[in-house]
Amino acid sequence: MSRGNSSSMWQVEDARPEHDSQIRELFKSAFREDMSRAQWQWKYDEGRGVGVVVSRESEIIAYFGGTERRVLFKGEAVCAIQCGDSMVGESHRGTLSKKGPFYLSVTTFLDKYVGFNRPYLLSYGFPNARAMRLAEHLGMYAEVGNLVDVVWSAESSSAFSSVEFDFASGDHQRTLEELWVNMAAEFTDRTIGVRDLAYLRHRYHDHPELRYQLHLVHRKSDGKLLGLIVTRQVKDRLLLLDVVAPTNMIRELAGFGRHLASELDCRELYGWLTEIDCHLVADSSLQIGETPLRLPLGVYCEGLQAAEVKDTWFFMCGDSDFL
Repeated sequence: MSRGNSSSMWQVEDARPEHDSQIRELFKSAFREDMSRAQWQWKYDEGRGVGVVVSRESEIIAYFGGTERRVLFKGEAVCAIQCGDSMVGESHRGTLSKKGPFYLSVTTFLDKYVGFNRPYLLSYGFPNARAMRLAEHLGMYAEVGNLVDVVWSAESSSAFSSVEFDFASGDHQRTLEELWVNMAAEFTDRTIGVRDLAYLRHRYHDHPELRYQLHLVHRKSDGKLLGLIVTRQVKDRLLLLDVVAPTNMIRELAGFGRHLASELDCRELYGWLTEIDCHLVADSSLQIGETPLRLPLGVYCEGLQAAEVKDTWFFMCGDSDFL
């Protein structure tokens, strides 16, 4: 694509494989950390992601990209795009007008990919507060909910038994399928990312750099299957990334997470949860962060209105692609 969104100063086009190394260098400059080629391919190769580059005299100075996610939007299977990588070269970050590289990268992306009669009906992401304010000011994003930090102290418990999830096991695959079907049935009036075998395999099993623990958890007293929980140890803390379970089992799964944290000598279990879903895990030990992360919907082009999506998302840490 070479669009009319370019000017004599900036050139805007689709990101292509030959841009990858330059984009990763821009990522390193913007975020002060490396993005390996393997992780970039895990995110974007084989049609999993799309992006837009803004260049000046063949130098890429801005990038905006996202990865595809299958979701259920009020019971309907649709494709969404997670807007996950937004970066502008350090010397160009002061150009925040509607003619600047940030604006051009985001609006070109949204114009091509998000909205009615476009590849993705809706978008989501996890922007920092500054990026969210700027995108709202420029008319690109609208707020559709809040995400909060949730924290529990580690606590040993004898109430649970567990087994590590085996992606090669037919029994485990069938168990996961049943768990996801039952969970999805509770979100017919909500918006939730698909949590089936194909998704979990790519998101957690196939991640090129991070290692996750997936456990099927039972209640010891009656043998009841509670669900599947996904965690990752981060120094002396245990990150709660995901669950696949009936909603009335999520509080007990968090209890198992606290137990697992204790077993791993972690001081706490922590994660993210959409603010409207905190009641699913609320107990006397839960601490909720005071400053929520505001959730965006791309509204630059004709598409879903913010009111149609407001407070419908169910999000946890695993719905991001960077934790």
